[in-house]
Amino acid sequence: MIPTNNRLVLSGIVKKTPIRKISPNGISHCQFYLEHVSEQIEAELTRQAWCIMPVIASGQQELSYVKKGSRVLVGGFISTHTKRNQTSQLVLHADQIKLLGE
Repeated sequence: MIPTNNRLVLSGIVKKTPIRKISPNGISHCQFYLEHVSEQIEAELTRQAWCIMPVIASGQQELSYVKKGSRVLVGGFISTHTKRNQTSQLVLHADQIKLLGE
């Protein structure tokens, strides 16, 4: 069997107020958008890297510290979600969220 890896770690700023919900099964969900901006080296040249990544954290007890404007480091796996308009979007399913200093 070929080993498979699906792990993404991304830092950035929470762009919108997180949406918090409890499922009918009692599982908590926290959804937000993470904006990442950095400089990266590619082909020995510096380039700007920018993305906005939707994040969902499910089953985590206390995420009240995640607020619009928070700087966070998020780790988890990525998966494609199909939106209502039938377009696909990558979503980061977080299992670790760490608040970073200002």
